[in-house]
Amino acid sequence: MSNRTRLVAVLLAALLVLGVLLAAVLPRGGDDNDGSGGETSAQSADLDGIPDVVATVNGEDITHDEFVSIYEPQFEQMAGQAEMSGEPVDQDQLKQETLDLLIDNRLLVQEAEERGLTATDEEIDELLATYATNSGVESPEEYLAQLEEQQDLSAEQVRAQIADGVTVQSLVDDEIGDAPASEEELRELYDQAVASQGEGAELPPFEEVREQLEEQVRSQKQQETYQALVDAAREGADIESNL
Repeated sequence: MSNRTRLVAVLLAALLVLGVLLAAVLPRGGDDNDGSGGETSAQSADLDGIPDVVATVNGEDITHDEFVSIYEPQFEQMAGQAEMSGEPVDQDQLKQETLDLLIDNRLLVQEAEERGLTATDEEIDELLATYATNSGVESPEEYLAQLEEQQDLSAEQVRAQIADGVTVQSLVDDEIGDAPASEEELRELYDQAVASQGEGAELPPFEEVREQLEEQVRSQKQQETYQALVDAAREGADIESNL
């Protein structure tokens, strides 16, 4: 289960820049007593002009609500960072990045479905339970209630986002296959880590970190495969952007 959860998180995060979608499906902590409701920045999300359909991908619409449900949580996260740095969020850039990655995700979900790869209710329920536990709430129902209250995300929206992550994960798994990392790949990664160490620093012996190296090689392959699938899917795709 741990590998599955981790990969879904990686691929959900890949849907938006630097972990946006995962942030979108994790509720903010409920212990804030500042009364701010999470709005800590003077800058607010600019949603004016967002059309009802932000893009159409091979005949399938990406809706205003889908876009906003992802854009707003990421904006809030970036606005908090911007407040500390004094630099405002470039909302035009963030909107374009959000749209591009939603399009990428839709393309990969379409490709996965063409291969007969879809998420089951059991997989979605299992991940909801995991996210609830990781968020410190007692049940998936409470987790979903917090998301609806704090981020105006319905249970249906959350389940759809998780389903997309599971589906894209299945596509990447299908593309990579089950072949383990080779000894050469592990040694190369270990040697790179050794070379990057500063004076006086020392890594544990190779065999002691083999498992971590295998996970890192797998992660690199996932990222490379994800991007390769996106590039291939965009070729010849019928994409109409309205943003």
